Amino acid sequence: MFLFLVRDYILLFLIKIVKFFIEFGFIFIVFLFFEKCLSKNLSLQNIKYIFKLNFIEESLHISYNNNKGVDKVKAVGLIVEYNPFHNGHKYHLEKAKQESKADIAIAVMSSNFIQRGEPALLDKWARTEMAIQNGVDIVIELPVFYSNQSAEIFSLGAVGILNKLKVDSIVFGSESGEVESLKKVARLQIEKKDELDEIIQKSMSDGESYPNAMAKAIKKVLNIDNIFTPNNILGIEYIKAILKLKSKIKPLTIKREKSDYHSQNIEEEIASATSIRNAIIKGDFESIKKAVPIETYEILEREYQKDNFVFWDDFYEILKYKIITEYDKLKNIQDMEIGFENRIYKAILETTNFNDFFDQIMTKRYTISRVKRILSHILLDIDAVITKEVKQDIAPYVRLLGFNKKGMEYLKQIKKGDEVEFLTNLKGVEKKLSSKKLRMLKFEEKASNIYKIKGKNKDRKIPIIKKGK
Repeated sequence: MFLFLVRDYILLFLIKIVKFFIEFGFIFIVFLFFEKCLSKNLSLQNIKYIFKLNFIEESLHISYNNNKGVDKVKAVGLIVEYNPFHNGHKYHLEKAKQESKADIAIAVMSSNFIQRGEPALLDKWARTEMAIQNGVDIVIELPVFYSNQSAEIFSLGAVGILNKLKVDSIVFGSESGEVESLKKVARLQIEKKDELDEIIQKSMSDGESYPNAMAKAIKKVLNIDNIFTPNNILGIEYIKAILKLKSKIKPLTIKREKSDYHSQNIEEEIASATSIRNAIIKGDFESIKKAVPIETYEILEREYQKDNFVFWDDFYEILKYKIITEYDKLKNIQDMEIGFENRIYKAILETTNFNDFFDQIMTKRYTISRVKRILSHILLDIDAVITKEVKQDIAPYVRLLGFNKKGMEYLKQIKKGDEVEFLTNLKGVEKKLSSKKLRMLKFEEKASNIYKIKGKNKDRKIPIIKKGK
């Protein structure tokens, strides 16, 4: 009996100690919280924002040591635009988790201007909402100085972010559906770059576009044909980025199903993003319904009612002003070839809308995406200097756009301070980032403000959080 009493007293004592620390910790947090609010004379709405923000920050900054002994969560990385999220993306997400045997999926998603050189149809927050509602566990921003670049730089930035997030693998869609041939091409482009460049330059001097010239060079050296299709190209660049960063990430690929990357019309349940965007332009929401998950459809309908879809035409007048007033700076724009700035300047003076202007400057020497990227770079001031900086300092920061409960648990697992500075908001960011990294963040914010000239949604101050599982 005596032993039972001793045991009960010990248990009661331990419970009181735990309760004390919990109560003390809570009181301390509330004290600091209200002290901050009162010192700034904030409104009730702002007080609610600060409370939610502090909760997110404290949740993400739990010490790594508290997670020792817990089974490691396995993560797969996805590099995406979700412009918009459709059934093909849903298939990719599910197959990626299956093939990689991952517990969670982390998507690095393009900001408001995308890799093909266009403004995104919807802003990054609406697309993050689509992703989280459809089962992505964490969405990270791919800043505009990566998202609106060539496949090489786009991939370097995206893989760099996923590397910092310690994903075990990346899974990408490809036309080939097998990764070994893509690995061979990636290694060749790194190890025998000079030899390839010589062959490519000769083809381009004969009038070939860069992709066609590269395809001929690969055929000559490796005897691999028809490898340079849109998704294969990105896959090769992801593998090259992994090699350059000496990352342990394992590249995996799944065969792209059914719809062609450039198909213009919705014909089946898995349709291209291009065909869905075309249907949106026509207001054909009945066709869209079969090609996207219900969560996406509801968001598209909501944004359509708010007139929030964004297209290149919306920026034509601003682009025209930039080209005319900054003609002398055009030669410094990233991807600008010598003399092409003159062609652009002449065409902008002779046209009154984006489509006519674009048709006038197009040439078979360049791909459509490259020319649109050049125009985006003019609009956003992406020049050779900033491009050089972001290639040297890969992934200067990691900004969270959204996550669910499983995603938050994974973020807790990553060791605090281990090469990663998570940005859940921009409050006090000057203390978190170096002057160089802060300059990169402000560059992204400037691009977002330009996008908002048409996109009417307000910028969120904190990530989108999906409650429950």
